[in-house]
Amino acid sequence: MPATTETVTSTELAARLRSNVVRLSRRLRRHAASGLSPSLISALAVVARRGPLTPSELADIEDVRRPTATRFVAILENRGLVDRDPDPLDGRSYRVAATARGRVLLAESRTRQGAYLARALSTLEASDLRTLDQALGVLERLLEAGR
Repeated sequence: MPATTETVTSTELAARLRSNVVRLSRRLRRHAASGLSPSLISALAVVARRGPLTPSELADIEDVRRPTATRFVAILENRGLVDRDPDPLDGRSYRVAATARGRVLLAESRTRQGAYLARALSTLEASDLRTLDQALGVLERLLEAGR
């Protein structure tokens, strides 16, 4: 039997949490207004944070197949968001790095998302903000424990 609170089971909480995380994620993507799909934004963010990367490394990190990562790179490169250079360790491959334009796009997207959340949070009462702060602490511990 799942663990329970006074009236809600952990299974019910899990369903509500998943549903609300998905809805929040959709709203944040909509407010990011980057013009890129969630998969492309994710790939660009990985390249910006961990690059330069080979397409195989990007595929491993993003948990996609190499042809998919190669397609992501081609789209991002065509938009001027990444550059590719020959891999000094493997002449058959290349490494991808975010361009200044790609980094600006990510920063602007994060700024718009942060502004959206700040506006939404500003409508809450102080007690709700304290409750949310406590819940975020729980969520952070949950995420750390699930590594």
